[in-house]
Amino acid sequence: MKKFKLLVVLGIMTMVLSIGSSAFAKKIRWKMVTTWPESINLWYGEKEMIKYVKEMTGGDFVIKWFPAGALMKSFEVFDACGKGAVEMAGDWPSYWATKDPAFDFIGSFPFGFTNMDYVTWMYDFGGLELMQKLWGKYGMTYFSLGATPMESGFRTSEKTGPIKSIADYKGLKLRTPSRATIWILKQIGASPISMPGGEIYLAVQTGKLDGAEFSSPGVDWTMGFAEITKYWSVPCWFQPSSQVGTMVNLKAWNTLSKEYQAILRYGCMAASLRAVAFYEGDSARAIQKFKDKGTEIYPLPQADIEKLEALAGQYCIMKAKESKAYAEVLKSQMDYLKQYKEWRTMSGEFGFGRTPAYVDNVLAELKKMGY
Repeated sequence: MKKFKLLVVLGIMTMVLSIGSSAFAKKIRWKMVTTWPESINLWYGEKEMIKYVKEMTGGDFVIKWFPAGALMKSFEVFDACGKGAVEMAGDWPSYWATKDPAFDFIGSFPFGFTNMDYVTWMYDFGGLELMQKLWGKYGMTYFSLGATPMESGFRTSEKTGPIKSIADYKGLKLRTPSRATIWILKQIGASPISMPGGEIYLAVQTGKLDGAEFSSPGVDWTMGFAEITKYWSVPCWFQPSSQVGTMVNLKAWNTLSKEYQAILRYGCMAASLRAVAFYEGDSARAIQKFKDKGTEIYPLPQADIEKLEALAGQYCIMKAKESKAYAEVLKSQMDYLKQYKEWRTMSGEFGFGRTPAYVDNVLAELKKMGY
């Protein structure tokens, strides 16, 4: 995280120092659509980026944002941006897996990257270049706008009952859009269904779904999942994190001056950092809210997690044989994970966060002191 912050700060400082006042003579007005409706705050990084770009250009580069449904449906934004109907489109890459399975792997993957893995892989292991190469085939370039913390996992209704083991998945109608997760769920007897996030609430409420997953606890809370589900199965083995970002039409990108390109690039990097922080904090705050509403949390047995992990590995190999782009992204991410393994093990919970045993005692003493 320190390396990423430094990269953002140094980049923005370099950009600002090198740009003269004449760079902002041309006024730019772009349109940006997104896969997210106003009610799902996975657009957070998009709005931050738009704000930063406007501020850094003194209002000369303005991007007008349209939520899903305002100009087009969620799953129409990829083609619209690629064809130049709009200049930018916010997304979750896994939505485009029907075009190439590599998109699914970039968006998230069972037993895959954490949010900091995404940041490190993209900016220090060549991941962003691979992503831009993939989108380039469709007339676009791409920039990350953040990655969520661990997703919530499957939530089920009171009528359905909790998922406590692999056996409990059998026969359940569960919403998930990831191709990898769909395949794994089918192997264990579940009936996965793909649908837009905005349709989940009614589908669970009416019994069309037995349960669903969508995003991090904070996002799930804003979608009202505490009102329609009772049980929460953890950990989220199928989405340790989800990378979100923005597509940029290549022709539109190439019309920008080098100065404007730099502003947009660094604006995305800064927004990505801010979004990671927001999603982490939002998730931490949401957990207690779910508990207060009566949500019961059930962890899967370690033996079951290991069985699911083995299925994820099988899926990787299967898809690598179908897509060269998938194989390239897979090789890059597996090389990263292998190289990072020893440091991750050595760091343990100290490197990835731990809550010291003395927290409660310290808080109690501070309370006595009037804090």
